[in-house]
Amino acid sequence: MQRHLKLAQDILKGKVAKLRSPEWERVEKEHLEKEPACQWCGGTVRLQVHHVTPFHLAPALELDDFNLITLCEGGGYLNCHFIHGHNGDWKSFNDQVREECRDHACSPDRKILEEVRKSDPLLYDFLIKARKDKKSG
Repeated sequence: MQRHLKLAQDILKGKVAKLRSPEWERVEKEHLEKEPACQWCGGTVRLQVHHVTPFHLAPALELDDFNLITLCEGGGYLNCHFIHGHNGDWKSFNDQVREECRDHACSPDRKILEEVRKSDPLLYDFLIKARKDKKSG
């Protein structure tokens, strides 16, 4: 039943929809246990297991761990899943997302924000909100 609800949600969002494997929930859970933070920003809330090569283009890779990466939807800089996984367009995909996340992990911005998040979560939330407001305003 859950798989069918996800299919309906995808259709309503305008995504190309295909019925997921009955193994998807298990694979998704196992992936999040191995990779429990957004690979772009380090966030740990609203995590998504993103397919590097989209499921609708390569259904055979749906359960392939090498094709999966953890990205968040609002837990860090913004919506890393949408911005970095889909290049800001749900109909697009970024086949370099893994490499870009690896490069970004070494950037001074990310390191500073990670330290702030660990030492002062309220300041971190304030900085992220200010960053979102600046970008949207």
